[in-house]
Amino acid sequence: MAILTALSIVLLFVIFKNQKDPYWNQLDVLLVKDYKTVANSRDSIEKIFNSFHNSNLKMSDSLLTKLIAKPFMPTMEVEKLKEYLDIFKDKRSCMFSAVTGSGNTTLVDRIANIIALKPENKKVILCAPQFDLEYNKKYIGHIENGQLQKGELLQFWDKCSEHPEEKFVCVMDNIDKMNPETVFGPELWQHLDDPKAKTVLGQDTIIVPSNFYLICIVQSGVGQKIELTNEHYRRLGGMVLLPIHPNELILFLRGKRQEVIKDLNLKRKALAENAQSVQLKDDILKLEEQLTALTDTFQVKKFVYFFAKSNEMIVSKYSYGHQLGQWSDIRKYFMPKDFDKVNKTFISHVNAYRPNKELKIGDFDDIMYVINNEGFIPNTSPFWRATRTLTDLGLASELGVAGTFAIISGIFGWFYFRKRHRYIKEFTEHIYTLMHAYENNNKSSDEILKEINLMKREFDALVLDQKVNYNEASFFYGFLEDKTRYIEIAREINESFLKLMDAFLDDNILTDTEYSKLNQFLNSIRYRISTYQYLFYKEEIEKAYQKYGVANMGLNKD
Repeated sequence: MAILTALSIVLLFVIFKNQKDPYWNQLDVLLVKDYKTVANSRDSIEKIFNSFHNSNLKMSDSLLTKLIAKPFMPTMEVEKLKEYLDIFKDKRSCMFSAVTGSGNTTLVDRIANIIALKPENKKVILCAPQFDLEYNKKYIGHIENGQLQKGELLQFWDKCSEHPEEKFVCVMDNIDKMNPETVFGPELWQHLDDPKAKTVLGQDTIIVPSNFYLICIVQSGVGQKIELTNEHYRRLGGMVLLPIHPNELILFLRGKRQEVIKDLNLKRKALAENAQSVQLKDDILKLEEQLTALTDTFQVKKFVYFFAKSNEMIVSKYSYGHQLGQWSDIRKYFMPKDFDKVNKTFISHVNAYRPNKELKIGDFDDIMYVINNEGFIPNTSPFWRATRTLTDLGLASELGVAGTFAIISGIFGWFYFRKRHRYIKEFTEHIYTLMHAYENNNKSSDEILKEINLMKREFDALVLDQKVNYNEASFFYGFLEDKTRYIEIAREINESFLKLMDAFLDDNILTDTEYSKLNQFLNSIRYRISTYQYLFYKEEIEKAYQKYGVANMGLNKD
């Protein structure tokens, strides 16, 4: 009896134990990781620069400061700068789409600086709503007495043509706030679609110079003022989504900690010279509170986790464009006393877009549960997963009370001595075990599918022997088909990835462009594969680049 009781306790523990969020554990590594940032990677920036310009220039401190550190040194990983700059090795125009506070303007500004090299080779157009025609006159021009009076952009193109050995770039910020076809005018808008076609304005033939680059910045999704279509993407170089970067929030908090330490030392020194200053004492007290929060590992982990998972929740409930970036006001609320302002900021931001269903405090309950329970996700136990699977398959209403009883009695089959329900439980748990092994790369897709097929044949025998009834069999077959489809999709993605890697490494060289395309492909499948698979592919790409990368092999061309 004692053994049966112990087994019952263990079984109940396993059945109702929730799963742990892998990102919660991953944060322990990310919070202490030695990031390669633009601030501490001078040599890497020099390589990126020379790779893009096909040069061997030794960057001076003044040039580095001018291109990267003005008006401030951006807080980003150097790999991020390289990834998006590499886009312009193959194309002359591109649209960058990002959500509020994601740092896209800063990123684009530094990319434009590297492309242009000189301030006079860079033009910035800050777009505003309802100024379409005014912009057309200002930047394109107008016809006067049959002659074209060129606007600023066409004059800029003339300068490009006069200096073909240099590169020029134009940044159009918030281009979604106006109609691009109106700004460029019908003739030039058509010319952007077919650059080989002859375009004449007045008596001038217009040609977009080959050394001219165009970078457009747009707000993602709900933030757009006009609806962008393929007509815009085709003419303006396609769309690249800039994702949220929780790692940059970590870097900000590190930088803030150093800033607080520096200010605290200065204030303490000043207080030593003016011991009666009440203001200095108050300032020191505030700085000490901030330093305590910034050195509290759990507080920082809690803050970054809440930021990342809140955005994931918002994407699932609304859309990509409803997110809030790491450089928004969110970053200011790292103090424990300000933590409740984080979700309120998210709520205000999302609800400002007037969604059909408003975001509420209760929507963050699952995230807070994970934080308060050492990373365990609510309702992810085998019991809840089995119940949710039944609902997802649309069988809840069909089975009703009998179906619910079948799941419960299957889980507690040993207690009710109902063999057919025990079969369902055993087979279902076996499937979960296989899926866990697959997602952690302990078994290949072929091995998993082979075992699933063997299980299906065993289950078929139970159905033929009438040891499992029709409703239970329908549930299990649907469940089995769903997991099989998931594995097949993942296998297709894996094969595509391997083929892409093989194609790029056929000559035992991985160019910067190929490396960028591999990362772009990986980002495009990020939400269709497990976190482990994503990190595995990311590591494989980095290993290949370290071994076969152009820069690491001493080559100077793509």
